[in-house]
Amino acid sequence: MAAERRLYYLPAARAEFVDAATRYETAREGIGVRFIDTVEDALAMIVAAPERWPLAPRVHPRRGARRYVLRRFPFSIIYRLVGEDELEVVAVAHQKRRPGYWTRRLP
Repeated sequence: MAAERRLYYLPAARAEFVDAATRYETAREGIGVRFIDTVEDALAMIVAAPERWPLAPRVHPRRGARRYVLRRFPFSIIYRLVGEDELEVVAVAHQKRRPGYWTRRLP
């Protein structure tokens, strides 16, 4: 049985997530909540099997960044496995805006 993994956000990734949810909710009531639920569901799947999703494009494999593409929203979750039991959310990135900007956040 796999050890319980701890999930945490880089501060910039948390800010992106909150900003996107706020923008969606401001545009149309209920969409921001749906976005939050979608991201949380995706993170649950990532925590359960972090190596299931492909390495992020434009990043050297040794940096370990992976990408989960949301189906209902134009966002990707960029994350990396840190050690055996920690997952770091590097970005909640819009798929069409500033591609690859989050690579600066990787070690």
